[in-house]
Amino acid sequence: MRQNSVVSPLIRNFSKYIFPFLPIFFTLTLIQCGVPKGEFGWTTTKMEEMDILEKHIQTITDYKMMRDDLIFSPTDTIHYVYQFSRSPGLETDFYISLNRYELDFVEIDIKKKRVEPDSLAIRDEFSLLRTGEYLIKIVHEGDTVDEVKFRVLPDEGYTQENLEQELAGDQTDEIIKYSR
Repeated sequence: MRQNSVVSPLIRNFSKYIFPFLPIFFTLTLIQCGVPKGEFGWTTTKMEEMDILEKHIQTITDYKMMRDDLIFSPTDTIHYVYQFSRSPGLETDFYISLNRYELDFVEIDIKKKRVEPDSLAIRDEFSLLRTGEYLIKIVHEGDTVDEVKFRVLPDEGYTQENLEQELAGDQTDEIIKYSR
């Protein structure tokens, strides 16, 4: 019976000193289990000016990391990278959703991607985008991990004439078309 007397002080000490910190340890564990956030990086190229061999061997390595005031040209091929702050897991599937603003953001493209093992990043490109406002979302299991907005503007800028052409150009809904 004397052996129980040693265990009893250990239990008392555990409940007295360690037990109050268990909720904090549990919370820290949950924070680390989620998908990490990251940063967007951008660069552009003129892919239509390159021949087939140049397009095939081209490797983009320099990106400008930013998320505000992003403006591109319709003639640009927009290359982006999403650099995670820590590893989200190499077998984790992400969906990259490209949305264009019509009356609200409408999904126009979606791609399934995995993180590159050597850089812990997702890379892709978009080309031949029409003028307008766009939103890219990084989605994991239905939850948006991160998103960023950018605009595609004509090289010559907006004039009243090309603005009216764009607004009336491809409207199929007659109410929207004739309300402008």
